[in-house]
Amino acid sequence: MTPLTLHTDMLPYTGEGAKEAVENLTLIHGWAAENSIWQDWAIEFLCPHYRVHLIELPGFGQSPHFEHLENGRIDQAWLESLIQALPDHTHLLGWSLGGLLAQQIALREPERVKSLVCLASTPRFVQNDGWRWAVSPPLMADFIKALGVEYVGVLKQFWNLQLQGTENARPLMKRLRQHMSHRSLPHYSGLLQGLYLLRDIDNRDALLNLTQPTLWLLGEHDPLIPKELIQALSELQPDGETRILPGAGHMPFFSHPEDTARELLAFLRAHPYHS
Repeated sequence: MTPLTLHTDMLPYTGEGAKEAVENLTLIHGWAAENSIWQDWAIEFLCPHYRVHLIELPGFGQSPHFEHLENGRIDQAWLESLIQALPDHTHLLGWSLGGLLAQQIALREPERVKSLVCLASTPRFVQNDGWRWAVSPPLMADFIKALGVEYVGVLKQFWNLQLQGTENARPLMKRLRQHMSHRSLPHYSGLLQGLYLLRDIDNRDALLNLTQPTLWLLGEHDPLIPKELIQALSELQPDGETRILPGAGHMPFFSHPEDTARELLAFLRAHPYHS
């Protein structure tokens, strides 16, 4: 399977330091999203410190989609396309589904990925064999089934779900719906393949093989990824760092932009790769 050329937005460094010493920071969004969802946040908080690259997943935003991929080939095809879009050296942040994929990229490309941040993400998104800190299999099955019936309704339901439990959730939901109403909808193939990845990816046993500094940045009230995940992460990756963002749900950069940026930048500054 030939990798896709994914759409990437490169946001220039806006700080006052020497540009030749500026490091790269790459962001991979989650399911049902696109680069625009966090572009303003990146420009305001991240570009004064880093050269920021935003990569859109296959079938989302302006990225092309894969047709007729068998379930067993989706992960490999998406990973190869993402790796092709990655800068030669970079810090890597993945949000939700993007975090699951970022973990796999970091494992495959340890020389290119200098540090890893998993924002509102997990090594395993769906509950199984005693793994409780995740979405229930019936809920995931319902999403997959509903997507084939009326996927616009599923998207709106998911956008609201991500902000449930967040402080000031109602006005945030309204602002998110307004933002997404002005964007092109993701392709059905991208949505379905993304749900299959959320259902099937399991990185738990591989976390010990990560060599990069790693930060797990979780929302206190995330309805999809409970903060109690920290207990399991301390066993799966003892060297990983974990932080809880008070009051945040599944979209911390949207609901708590300053707090999210502060924790992220503190971690990245502690692990420079040009020093």
